[in-house]
Amino acid sequence: MNDTTVFSTRDLPLAATLVTLKFFMIGIDLQLEGQKNQPVGYFKFEDSQLLQDAKQKYNQGLISVEPKVFLANLRGLKSDVVNQINQID
Repeated sequence: MNDTTVFSTRDLPLAATLVTLKFFMIGIDLQLEGQKNQPVGYFKFEDSQLLQDAKQKYNQGLISVEPKVFLANLRGLKSDVVNQINQID
């Protein structure tokens, strides 16, 4: 039995920040949302107190990451979601 607690977010910049900070991303779940059933990616991470602290600092604007790495991770995550959406079409 797996005792890993999962943190899930649809916030792409938060997910890119967590990846940039080297938090382990378990995967991406797609969910259909809204009146038009648009697919939305939810980024899943192994939850921990360190992750929760990083999320709190992110929300308070107290976190800094290397901009080039952040942008590369942002583009990569966005691409991963688009690829998953294209696979279900």
